Amino acid sequence: MKRREFIKYSSLATLPLILQRCDWVSSDPDFPITVFTDIHTGHLVFESFNYPIVDGGELDYVVVGGGVAGLSAAYQLRNENMLLFELSDDLGGTSSSGLHDGNPFCQGAHYDLEYPANYGKDVLDVLKELNIINYQDWKKSWGFVDREFIIAPRRQSQCYAYGEKRPEVLEEGPELDAFESILESFAGKMVMPTTELYPEFHHLNEVSFYDFLKERMELNDDFKRGIDYHMLDDWGGRSDQVSALAGIHYFQCRPYEKQVVELFSPPKGNGYFIDKLAQGISSDKLMTSHLVKQIKKESSGFSIEVVDVKAKTVKVYRCDKLVYAGQKHALRYILPDQYSLFEQNEYASWLVLNFVLNQPLKKLGFWQNEMLVEDETFMGFVDSSLQAGESDKQIFTAYYCLPPSSREELRHVETNREVIAEKTLRYLEQYFDQRLSDRIEAVYIKVMGHAMPIPKAGYLFNDANLKRAYPNLTFAGVDNARLPLFFEAMDSGIQAVKLLGK
Repeated sequence: MKRREFIKYSSLATLPLILQRCDWVSSDPDFPITVFTDIHTGHLVFESFNYPIVDGGELDYVVVGGGVAGLSAAYQLRNENMLLFELSDDLGGTSSSGLHDGNPFCQGAHYDLEYPANYGKDVLDVLKELNIINYQDWKKSWGFVDREFIIAPRRQSQCYAYGEKRPEVLEEGPELDAFESILESFAGKMVMPTTELYPEFHHLNEVSFYDFLKERMELNDDFKRGIDYHMLDDWGGRSDQVSALAGIHYFQCRPYEKQVVELFSPPKGNGYFIDKLAQGISSDKLMTSHLVKQIKKESSGFSIEVVDVKAKTVKVYRCDKLVYAGQKHALRYILPDQYSLFEQNEYASWLVLNFVLNQPLKKLGFWQNEMLVEDETFMGFVDSSLQAGESDKQIFTAYYCLPPSSREELRHVETNREVIAEKTLRYLEQYFDQRLSDRIEAVYIKVMGHAMPIPKAGYLFNDANLKRAYPNLTFAGVDNARLPLFFEAMDSGIQAVKLLGK
């Protein structure tokens, strides 16, 4: 099949190749495959109706959700009478991490970049306080304190495109020249948090990135495929599904063309930041394996039903003020009268697969290996051997960005773990042009059904906190009209606490 034909075919596919079940046939692998998923949450809620109810006590503050936004809010409230509740056994959300025989690996967001001086002061102050960043006066930017986790520029990435390797996803040529010319006027103006973007750019939130570009240049299929890859990788949607403002921000939020922008990627990925935030909060205030089942408004505060998953009890807490940093689609069941504020959100799902090798490859490769293959949802993989740390294993972390329409199919991942691992392994073997199956010691699969909100046209600037029904309840998280980025998540948690008057 010719490349253009295959691109046309893949864009019409209704279900990602990794989830198509017409060929669910797999050999019995010689390695264990562990699946992490929240697919059983509904069963847990149903089962909890039989649990004994106990009094949890009185609190001044409650934070719902233990991802970046929730932990950032909890960090602001660390000296208060506060508890944070997180359903998972570990903190992190989409920035979570895992361990294999003491070797850390990332199960979500896996890097961040140095911050220009014009980024928001609130987040920068917290990161400085946590000794994560320091100011580099010679570059007029904020770099990272732990220098060993900086990925060398010459080893940062390589693209595998249709059987050939090249330096970048977007090929050199007249299309790239025209594209860069269109975007150059926005350089230095795409700040974070996006709540601080100049009003003169807000109209770009009302049109798709594809339509914005199409009015200004010729977009052939190959170049659009490259743009779509980048948009899926960071925003969860193609160029025709995300706003022009999101697309422009991706390419112009840092001075990529003028200087080397430091890329920071520890073995735990953004789990590094999770650890730093959690270490600043008393551990007895961070309640993992606790599912917030229902929030009820009372005269002076809230009553909260929380399922203690391990103790198999339902605890009832009362609090004065609350930050909801959990996934907003769950409000339909937890706090129904506030769900309408987020009803228009669309979420991309993600699958993350970690392949632990018992025999490392001899050849030094690249940290991020971007791949354009027959399944456009496959985002390539990260090679841990390019990350500093104490790991004695080489771990490949592969990513899939799946459309909202495929979410129901994620319930089959546990049953079909072997073939999903096998299909992904074929892509890795295609990249390295060698057999890897006999080198695999273990595979871990993380399923995230609502991993990131897609910043489609009209999504940004619709802050639900401006429309909320209760002044003593605020919302945090990137699914509150923010771009799905670490900096945005941190800022949303900080601002949610400020709105409560703290």
